Amino acid sequence: MQKSKPYFKYRQASHANNYVASIEVDGEVLHKIENFDEFYKTFGYTQESRSAGVLPDEFIWSEYINNTAADFTACCQMHIIEYLRMHSASFNEEYGEHYESWQAAHAEIRKKRGMACVACKAKPLCKK
Repeated sequence: MQKSKPYFKYRQASHANNYVASIEVDGEVLHKIENFDEFYKTFGYTQESRSAGVLPDEFIWSEYINNTAADFTACCQMHIIEYLRMHSASFNEEYGEHYESWQAAHAEIRKKRGMACVACKAKPLCKK
C-alpha cells in the first residue's frame, strides 16, 4: 500500500529548536540540515542572490511561499524532496520508493500550469 505524499516542512533554525534547521513530517524531524548552501541551492538561491543582499530564507519566502504569480507549493515540496533524496538516508529509507511517482506528479502539475512556471527561478533545476 502506497503512503500518501507527506507534507515536508522546512523549519528554520531558532531558539525554540536549539538553532538547528530541519525538515519535518507531521511534526517529527526527518532530517537536520547541516549544509545550508546545498539546501538553498536546491531552491535556486545563487551567489548572485547573496551578492545582491537577498537572504536565503527571504528568497524562499518570496519565490515560493508568498509568490502570487502562481501556487508554487508543489515546486517547493519537490525541491525539498530533491534535497532530501541527495542528503538524507532517513528520507530514502522511509520515502525513497515513492520518489519517481512524486516526480511524475510534479511534472504533470508543471505541464498543466504552463507559463506560470516562467516565474520560478529554479526552473533550470526542474528540467532535469
